[in-house]
Amino acid sequence: DVLGSRGLGDVYKRQVLSMIRKAVPEDMDIVYKLISELEECEFPESEFKQIYDEILNSRQHCVFLYEKNSKGMGLLHLRLENQLHHCGRTAEIIELIIEESHRSEGIGRSLINAAFKYAVKQNCKIIEVTSNRKRTAAHRFYQKNDMELTHFKFTTDTDKFSLYNLGFDMPLQYHSNL
Repeated sequence: DVLGSRGLGDVYKRQVLSMIRKAVPEDMDIVYKLISELEECEFPESEFKQIYDEILNSRQHCVFLYEKNSKGMGLLHLRLENQLHHCGRTAEIIELIIEESHRSEGIGRSLINAAFKYAVKQNCKIIEVTSNRKRTAAHRFYQKNDMELTHFKFTTDTDKFSLYNLGFDMPLQYHSNL
């Protein structure tokens, strides 16, 4: 017979089931693992969980998880917000990571397509991403996926500063009528 001695049941066991879905609180362990891989460090788990829960409960954020055979292999975190300089709603890819052993399998492209589709449904005018200079493979990936290099991003660590060394010698005043 065509199936040989294995039978029909074995064919179904080998079937690969992949999907992209929104992350849920129970995904915290795989999300933590992937973000730790992305940043090449481990964060304090209790603080990470608190932030993760806040993100999941925010209407401005969406975390997409790619699964194959019920195993998380990649994620994309998207933030939506109105921005004055775009005069409209924008979507920003905050994090995109594919488990290293599963890169170049089309998972990143699937996640980015899901994010683009979601952003369009949310009436976003533009989709942005910031990527560390050292991630040259990621830069090529974004360019292959119709994104253009248009900006520079400048950052500083706030631990370097205090109100004293920034020259704030008087209290800041906030006016409620502004």
